[in-house]
Amino acid sequence: MLLAVDIGNTHITTGLFDSTGKVLLSFRIASNEKITEDEFFSYLKNISDFNEIEIKKLNGIIISSVVPNLITIFQFLGRKYFQIEPTIVDLNLNIPFTFAENLQVTGFGADRIIDITQAILDFPNKNLVIFDLGTATTYEVLENGIYIGGGILPGIEMSINALFGNTAKLPKVKFSTPESVLGRNTAEQIQAGIFYGYAGQLIHIIQEIKKIVKDPYVIATGGLGKILFAQINEIDEYCPELSLKGLFSLYQINKKNS
Repeated sequence: MLLAVDIGNTHITTGLFDSTGKVLLSFRIASNEKITEDEFFSYLKNISDFNEIEIKKLNGIIISSVVPNLITIFQFLGRKYFQIEPTIVDLNLNIPFTFAENLQVTGFGADRIIDITQAILDFPNKNLVIFDLGTATTYEVLENGIYIGGGILPGIEMSINALFGNTAKLPKVKFSTPESVLGRNTAEQIQAGIFYGYAGQLIHIIQEIKKIVKDPYVIATGGLGKILFAQINEIDEYCPELSLKGLFSLYQINKKNS
């Protein structure tokens, strides 16, 4: 059984996999740089026990993190409770894609590595565009299995928080699909502006990519991706477990090559 942990700026997403890659359990907790290995183990054990999963059978751990300070905590977790040295996702691992020669890849994010890994395996022989809608939104573009570039823009919640935090009277709203592009009150107008404004950004990005890459297959992942997928015809598929499954796949690739 494999423990896969995807540490983002907002949430820590955890998955337990059996040997075939089936997700036995997944859960999220808030990212907190002050969490200890003992606190996380308590979350893990309680949720596993509730779902009647025996974590003593754990024989592998893989960690993806965009919060460097938390990597050490999960290394402590693996050593203390499972006598396992976790695999840390970075470009030192064997990965199933290559980079175009003109790219500077220093600091390339672990979250992006796992998304690309799974997308390449799930959609072989396709040119790909991968949107991950998290705290920040990233997009990756692959042509013939080669990463040729991408982009990063403020995430949806970040945009909402910026609007709320930098204005005196505007309320904070929840991101959702509005009834109309024309809001009837201030809250509805913020929802309409954020939703259609953000959708418009993604559509335009896709249109520009299609001028460079022939017939790309466009996928989306991340918590808010499902809402936008329903609105944006240019997105071909929503893949909610892309990141967690990418962790499992990357672990298997490197286990075979170790």
